[in-house]
Amino acid sequence: MLKPQKKLTKKELKEDKFVETAMKTRAYIEDNIKQVSIITGVVFGAFLLIMVYNYVHSATVAESATLLGEAQLEYQNMNYTKATALLNRLSEEYPGTDAADQGLFLMGNLYFQQGKIDLAAKQFKNFIDSYNGSDILMASGYAGYAACLEAQNKSKEAAEYYVKAQKANPEFVEASNYLYLAALNYITVNDYQSAETLLRQIVEDYPEAQRMQDAEAQLILIAKK
Repeated sequence: MLKPQKKLTKKELKEDKFVETAMKTRAYIEDNIKQVSIITGVVFGAFLLIMVYNYVHSATVAESATLLGEAQLEYQNMNYTKATALLNRLSEEYPGTDAADQGLFLMGNLYFQQGKIDLAAKQFKNFIDSYNGSDILMASGYAGYAACLEAQNKSKEAAEYYVKAQKANPEFVEASNYLYLAALNYITVNDYQSAETLLRQIVEDYPEAQRMQDAEAQLILIAKK
């Protein structure tokens, strides 16, 4: 005669389920060992690639920043030939870095100081097309390009870029000056309405600015035309 089956306790039921799950997991791994190994290898490989990329990227950023600093020092000391060589190296060896973009701005200034307006305009344009960092530096880039256009007697375009310079950072200390320069260029091409709009903006938005009195004087002159 068969003995009645012993009723399992809750603890024993949990243990049985745990053993059953463990056995199933083991069976799955044994049946799919190749796939599991591949997945594990891919994940670990990707992790290593990320680590290597971060290390290389950090090193690249540091090296490019150092090179930019050297170029800035040579520029401040008016060693333009050496500064140009360093900036060209920065552009060639570290393209796409923040330092390389800033190098374009510095190169634009360098060429402008030397009276090489066409080359300066090219560098400033490349800078504003590629840079997406500091608003102040972007405003300065627009202004640099505007100054080149002004020197090339492209007054209307120069005015437009001076306005862009002001809009890039309205709180920048040079913002009212950018509006004033834009107004002067509009006056050069007889666009008095646009000039008046910008001059009134200076009076209303920048009452403490040095250009405020100049703006008021220009408004009087425009009214007499």
